[in-house]
Amino acid sequence: MNDFEIKFYENSITIDDIQNEYLLLFIIHGSATVTLTAETNHLSEKDILMINWNRHFKLQTSPGSFMLLISVRAELFRKLTHKQLPYFQCCSSHHSSVKYEQLRYLIYDLLGEYALDMKEMSAKKLSILYKICDHLICSFLLSDKQPLLETSDERLDYVFSYIEEHFSEHITLPDAARQIHIAPTSLSRLFKKNTGITFVQYITNIRLRHAVSDLTGSQLSISDIALNNGFSTASQFNKIFRQNFNLSPGEYRKNHAIRNTHLEMQISKKSADILNEYRSKTRMVVVKEQKIRLQSADIDCVKGKEFKNPWGSMIYLGFASRILSGTYQRQIQFLKHTLDFQYGCINGLFSPEFSLLDSDQTTQLNFVNLDHVLDFLVENGIRPMIVIDNQVLNILKKLNEIHEMSTAYFFSDSREFNHVIEKILDHVVNRYGLKEVTNWKFVIWYFVYRHSLLGLSGEFNNLWDDFFETVRSKVPNASIGGVGYSPSVHRDTVIQFYRNWANARHMPDFITMNSFPYREAEEPTKMNAIRQNIDHFFSNDLSEMHSILSESGFPKRPIVVIEWNLSFVHRNSLNDMASKAAIMINQMVDTLGEAEDICYWYASDIFAGDMDANRILNGACGLLSSDGFCKPPYYALLFFKQLHNYLIEQNDHYIITKDELGHFAILLFNNKSLNYEYYSKDEAAIGMNDEQTIFNDRDALEITLRLQGVSNKNYRIRKQLFGPNFGSILDEWKRLGTDLELTLDEISYLKRKSIPHRKNETLCAENNTLILQEVLQEHEIMLIQID
Repeated sequence: MNDFEIKFYENSITIDDIQNEYLLLFIIHGSATVTLTAETNHLSEKDILMINWNRHFKLQTSPGSFMLLISVRAELFRKLTHKQLPYFQCCSSHHSSVKYEQLRYLIYDLLGEYALDMKEMSAKKLSILYKICDHLICSFLLSDKQPLLETSDERLDYVFSYIEEHFSEHITLPDAARQIHIAPTSLSRLFKKNTGITFVQYITNIRLRHAVSDLTGSQLSISDIALNNGFSTASQFNKIFRQNFNLSPGEYRKNHAIRNTHLEMQISKKSADILNEYRSKTRMVVVKEQKIRLQSADIDCVKGKEFKNPWGSMIYLGFASRILSGTYQRQIQFLKHTLDFQYGCINGLFSPEFSLLDSDQTTQLNFVNLDHVLDFLVENGIRPMIVIDNQVLNILKKLNEIHEMSTAYFFSDSREFNHVIEKILDHVVNRYGLKEVTNWKFVIWYFVYRHSLLGLSGEFNNLWDDFFETVRSKVPNASIGGVGYSPSVHRDTVIQFYRNWANARHMPDFITMNSFPYREAEEPTKMNAIRQNIDHFFSNDLSEMHSILSESGFPKRPIVVIEWNLSFVHRNSLNDMASKAAIMINQMVDTLGEAEDICYWYASDIFAGDMDANRILNGACGLLSSDGFCKPPYYALLFFKQLHNYLIEQNDHYIITKDELGHFAILLFNNKSLNYEYYSKDEAAIGMNDEQTIFNDRDALEITLRLQGVSNKNYRIRKQLFGPNFGSILDEWKRLGTDLELTLDEISYLKRKSIPHRKNETLCAENNTLILQEVLQEHEIMLIQID
């Protein structure tokens, strides 16, 4: 016999019944009223109600409603609880707590599975159902000392239990009355009062339910089913069955078999669409109660391994035409001064608005704008990393809003393209000198969806070799890389690409890739991104890239990630939330040593400027807002940049470094995982006030670090703390008020307020141990410098 039965009810229904099973109701859509004896429960959307076994109830749903009903066999709960009469108190319309939220998200998981397949009871569905039972027992089971709130006479429970055990035998009213030591006439009145039916009718119903289960779940003959379930003869069973179901047992069995083959057609398209909202491969359970988690560690500070910090040496500046803006140039100067990055990644040299190429004669070049951009970079100590591509400007404000990247065809053939590259290199070498240009990096971009290198015809290896030789002929020691073919695209396609490239005459000095939390859909020629779990996407991408290069036999080369972010949608408010900094730090620590350099994409929200970007924050991806506010990703890079060059230890919530002089730099972070609410919404639908609902928990984190092997002396401790309460421009703006357009004074005020909190103190090390103990609230990061 199955432990569970799942039913979906649509529209307005009425049920007046006594079930010998436990029932869990979940209102997917609409509302319902459930009466248990004298208690009436009004259920709204997403409300949950547990009906204990053998309880008389009346259920009425409203028109247009959609309800899930889970039946759990009473014997299962008896075995799991080791109780003869387990009772549950679970009604979300009367109570509200985290345990109901946890139960909801388990039910969401179950609904997501039924959205995929309405017919079969799969292992995944059974797993979720048993988790639901476990949660019900842990959170809603009443102890023996707790009173049952329902008003039915508890003496009947012993009668119900007796009937359940002996329904297949001959049971009389006096037999049952003896179980609770009352007269048969008294039991008859008690039974009628609490159940609405007579004792004999109740026993008949129990026998019929068991018989129905045997009819639909076994191959027993009708006669055997009748005798096994307490009916004296097969003819009596047939008569009673027909009275209740208007069918003979044989007809019922046949009809059930037919219905079962078409089970997936039992709900309407509207209800199926509602179920589809629960589909997500990244569902997580949400726990919303505030707690303090504890973490402690003994750190051996004598050890330490030198490492290269890949973050902060490169920033993606974007289309060259944008750098002509004086406002953007001032922001780049600020980033250079504070982050001291070496390389600025620029692209779009051939984009029409930059006016480098003559539209009629591509060999006629106009260097005016290019000179303005490169002059600015060189004068500010920024080395260009030039991406040679054929992209044109576009802003992605919604995932899969466009089906193909915006590109153009600028050159008729490879010879014309390389002739233009020669002229550009001749010009920059003449203007800035060979010594300067030798320090630049050159990257060629490959359009993976069209398997095209700048739209040029010909084999990739030939086009690559010609480009490589052209650059090296003008800048002999130039650093040349490519091509941005990343593991988000189908693995077999990427392996084949690198396997072919390994046969080229020249190998790149470095491999470039992009990394965002997406995977491509099955059609490899279209941009159709499928979202991935943010927690581990980057480490997975890097691991996959190393595996691809190894399997393809490609020569070992450094990996440079020239585009990285947690989103490439410019209207996702996660980009503005303080939580992004903590998530970033976690990934930065997790992937140390896996890439040579990692380039944050983009420097500024100026790239996301549009008619709908009229507020100080619009969910864009930059380090700085268009008004120059420092956003959370900026502080993540700023804090990480201040780590020293010897790694002592790294963990899920901290990284400890030192320098040659025995100074320490420590980063603590309390990052949170995003939940079902985030992944089930379109990224552009994430609002600035959603931070309270899109994360798994809100737990604080207490970290105790015992730094061992240090000198016994006083140490100067300098702390910087960033989070929702300290330094977050979004949270400061919300505290000020987001309804009104800001004045210049208010913008200046917000810039002064939106900085990390600082605290200095002195600590003394004893027994060669320095003890640090800090409590981080959700989404906070802390930089601790010790000297």
